[in-house]
Amino acid sequence: MNQKLIDELYNGDAARYAESLDECNREAIEWKALERAATVLPHLDAQAQNTIEKCLGYLPSQHITLPHEPFIRALINSYQQGQLSAEDYSLQIEEHIKLIRNADMEHNLMKDYTPSAYKNYSNTFIPYGQQAKDRITSFLGYEPQLVHSLAAEMWLRKMFAMDNFRLPEQITAIDYKVLTLIRYREIMLEFGKEIADASPLLGIRPYSD
Repeated sequence: MNQKLIDELYNGDAARYAESLDECNREAIEWKALERAATVLPHLDAQAQNTIEKCLGYLPSQHITLPHEPFIRALINSYQQGQLSAEDYSLQIEEHIKLIRNADMEHNLMKDYTPSAYKNYSNTFIPYGQQAKDRITSFLGYEPQLVHSLAAEMWLRKMFAMDNFRLPEQITAIDYKVLTLIRYREIMLEFGKEIADASPLLGIRPYSD
């Protein structure tokens, strides 16, 4: 049956089929997570997402954040009820949002990219490759090694290629996502995943409004 799908929908390209299947699996949201998110302090939904975005600088896909949102809402509620000090609240929120950041990095943990990935990077450098590289370098303050930045650069190129897409000069959520991909990978490859998982977030401290 799978071969029939590959033949009919992907012209026999099994790699494209596998890539599409992986994407579907990544975007799938477990029903238990949906049910829990719908029942645990739902009035704090927007504030929880805003807190995640503040800490990371961007908001990951819902299938990444949703399993963690009930706990973050509970922390926000405890802080609002005076059960947590601002310092305790900030520390606990940051530690939990690191779990979200780390989950969002799961697809980028390989020790090196494949030769075909490097080849594709070079073959598609024009028209947006230099623009993406220059923007990353301007916010990082240095040009990262390609082994750290390839996936991030390719994703940023896709953003530039979108119709009517224009980034302002100041840093945006898209840039925070790109910088997080690079910094996490730099730390992971130099010091290991455990150190990368514990590394600081790139956003601001999450004191509640």
